Amino acid sequence: MSSVSPGPVAGNGERILVVEDEPAFAELIALWLARHGWRPEIAPDGAHALRAVAEDPPDLIVLDLGLPRVDGWHVIERVREASMVPIIVVTARGSEADKVRGLATGADDYVTKPLSF
Repeated sequence: MSSVSPGPVAGNGERILVVEDEPAFAELIALWLARHGWRPEIAPDGAHALRAVAEDPPDLIVLDLGLPRVDGWHVIERVREASMVPIIVVTARGSEADKVRGLATGADDYVTKPLSF
């Protein structure tokens, strides 16, 4: 009888900050991350995200741009003032100008919604 290995787990417990104001979508991302070995934490807006980064910098930030209180553009700028933590923008803003702005501002990647896990 042979056993089948499930293969390597993607994450090693790294903490990923999910900055998303749509609770259902944030939970979906967090669930997917947790199932693959990462430790997700959700910030519902930019102000919470900046506080979380200042208190305990994550290993990665998954960031929406259209956030209440402090928008995603400002979050990228503020994080980049103090840290090079990787930032993946996940947003509905799909114009070429927004993609260029996101990457020029300091994001490491730019993914448009809807997305496939």
